[in-house]
Amino acid sequence: MVVPALRRLPLERAILIAVPVTILGIACSSSWSTGLQSVGRPVRAAGFAALVVLALAYARTRPGRLDGAPLATAGAFIAVAVASAAWSVEPRHTLASAAAFGALLVVASALARGADDEARRRLLWAVVAGAVLVGLAGVLVAVASPHHAVQAATGSVGRRYRGIGVNPNTDAMLFAISLPLSAFLWLDSRERARIAAAASFALCAGSIVAAGSRGAATAAVIGLLALAVAHRRAPLPRAVTAGAAIALALTAIFVTAVSAPLTPAQAARARTAVGNTEPYTPNDAEYILRQSDEIGSESSASSRSIFDTSGRLQAWQGAIDQAVDRPALGYGFGTETGVFVDRYRAFEGGVPENSFIGIFLQLGGVGLAILIALVVALVSAARRRGGPAATVGLAVLATGLVLAVVQSYVYAVGNVATLGFWLCAFLPAGGRE
Repeated sequence: MVVPALRRLPLERAILIAVPVTILGIACSSSWSTGLQSVGRPVRAAGFAALVVLALAYARTRPGRLDGAPLATAGAFIAVAVASAAWSVEPRHTLASAAAFGALLVVASALARGADDEARRRLLWAVVAGAVLVGLAGVLVAVASPHHAVQAATGSVGRRYRGIGVNPNTDAMLFAISLPLSAFLWLDSRERARIAAAASFALCAGSIVAAGSRGAATAAVIGLLALAVAHRRAPLPRAVTAGAAIALALTAIFVTAVSAPLTPAQAARARTAVGNTEPYTPNDAEYILRQSDEIGSESSASSRSIFDTSGRLQAWQGAIDQAVDRPALGYGFGTETGVFVDRYRAFEGGVPENSFIGIFLQLGGVGLAILIALVVALVSAARRRGGPAATVGLAVLATGLVLAVVQSYVYAVGNVATLGFWLCAFLPAGGRE
């Protein structure tokens, strides 16, 4: 029943359905809930496969053009990623990762090639719709089961909202990408659509603030300010956008400041993070220091602040030290999780949480240079073409690049923010004749 119905849908409408459904599937597959994971993984796979087919058909039926520089650099990056299987520490995983990321870039470039101004706007709405679905799912979980939607306070971090994400930073990345999109759609839409754009903005901004994700908040603020500067409209709407960015920054700072961690006495009475029924006691290792860290040393954890790096600087230095052992070509695309080892008490993560260092680790200086060249090509294409698509594309690129400094994600197809980032980044580089 579903397949014949989809066949009867116009091609573009099918794409506009597939984008938010795929984003929701990615979010569910990255959830703390095994039940959501079991639903999200097949939805993610089916949605992504459908997007590849639909995007190729879309580009074929709607002839257009795509700037050569982004296309060439994207092709070069995928070629190096595929070739890295020859020296990869995990060759099969490298090929699978390269194929997945290559397919994502095909979707982004094919949709950009065939889209006119109205189609671009509808694609932006589709990305925002995906973020809204993820945000609403998190709110529903928070209402039904607050214990699961909110990460409990620890001795160094206060309570943080995570929704359906595995941690508070997971879905906040998607919301950060969506905020400049919602602001742009508010600026460029009529009254009813403006209400929807404002509502989506409020949902995504509120989720970021509640999550206490400093990286997502900073990225969103930078993206909104870039939009306010680049958008060629009357001063008042641009001032409203800049004001929204400032309000988001101040609110995020305030919430982070007042989100108090547990005192030692509270930690002693708290339930363990893994769901044990007994409270901590002074005889438990995690009463003072996480079991995953070294035992026998004083805890290096401190109360989380606005400028605290959460151990990232140590992790970045360690990852760079590993990367310089293979400085030219790295350890193979997609091997970041297997190669990087968290040896740092103040850091929690299976990757160094920096996309540029992550690529340096995987593909060495060659891969990093090509990735930077791709970003430069996309920025140049947007500035050369101009127009509304260029404005929002530059704002999303600004947001995504700030996120890339604090998160390893731009090359990870399974990350909830990656699809939306590349779709929006490529849109200004293409268009119908």
